[in-house]
Amino acid sequence: MATWQVGPFDNDEAVEWCAALEDADPDQRAELTRVALAEVTSPVGVGSAEDAARAIAAAAVVLQALTGKPVSTSAYSPRFLEGQECIQASPELRDVAARALDAALAPGSAWRLQWHDDVEEEEAIAVVEQLRRGLGSEVY
Repeated sequence: MATWQVGPFDNDEAVEWCAALEDADPDQRAELTRVALAEVTSPVGVGSAEDAARAIAAAAVVLQALTGKPVSTSAYSPRFLEGQECIQASPELRDVAARALDAALAPGSAWRLQWHDDVEEEEAIAVVEQLRRGLGSEVY
């Protein structure tokens, strides 16, 4: 996974996922978001760093849908978030997004391991922690 910034949309996996979300029918975006989040929250096992990158982007989409406030100034943020075609974020989707971020932030997660000893490790973690706080009820 190529990462060029620490934001939720600033890596190859997130950009590809966001492009697919942009291309999807607006009525299908919430389900596509739920699927991305489920990749790291399913009881089957721990997701990969790539799964986590998509889930972090999905959680950022959920947070923006809930608050109506931009969570990132990245040029790679999904454009539909700025308009009327944003996803319908339910309390259940918020909870799944929170659990996905908890999984990404967990010690030993694939996402944490990819940032281990990186010069931007603390900043990357802080970005995800901020998203998590925005979703409420911190658990991690």
